[in-house]
Amino acid sequence: MVPFTPFLSKSFDDVTIEEVENYFNDVHEESNRIEYKSFSPGGNIEGKLKPIISSICAFLNSEGGILIWGAPYGSNHPEGNGKIFTGQLTYVDEYIEKDKLINKISDSIYPMPVNIKVRILENSNRYIYLFNIQPSNIKPHQFENKYLIRLDGQTRPAPHYYIEALFKQIKYP
Repeated sequence: MVPFTPFLSKSFDDVTIEEVENYFNDVHEESNRIEYKSFSPGGNIEGKLKPIISSICAFLNSEGGILIWGAPYGSNHPEGNGKIFTGQLTYVDEYIEKDKLINKISDSIYPMPVNIKVRILENSNRYIYLFNIQPSNIKPHQFENKYLIRLDGQTRPAPHYYIEALFKQIKYP
C-alpha cells in the first residue's frame, strides 16, 4: 500500500481522527495523489457516493492516492489556481458499513478494482472516511461508462490517447 502521505509518521491503519482534524489546521491543496471531498448534509447518501467512486476510479487509472471524505470545504486559491482546504471537517453524518462501502465501490467500477483500503473514523456519531487507493495492474477502469484519471489535482475524463496507452500496458496475472 502507498504510505498515507498526509501523515508522514503514520501508517494508514494508525491514523486517528485527531490527526485528521489537526492536519487541516494548515492549508492544503489537492494533487494527483490526494483529494479532499467535503460532505454537505441532506439528500441521498447514494448520490453523495458517486463523486467518491468517481475519484477512486481516477486514482486506479493513475498513480493511486489518498481520498479524505469529510474534509473541510474548499475555497478558491488566492492565486486563482485550484482550491485550498483548511478548517473544520465536514463530517459525514451517516455511517456506511465498511463491507457495504467496499461492495458498492467494487460493483460500480469495471473491471472490479482491488487494493482499495478504507478506514472509517468516528467522532460523536459523525464520520470521516479515508481511502488508500493503489494504482491498478488491470487498467483502465470505468465508472458509469467513463474512463477517469487524475490530472492537475482533479478527477477528469481520460483522453482517448491515454486510454489507448493504458490498454497497451495491461499486465496479466
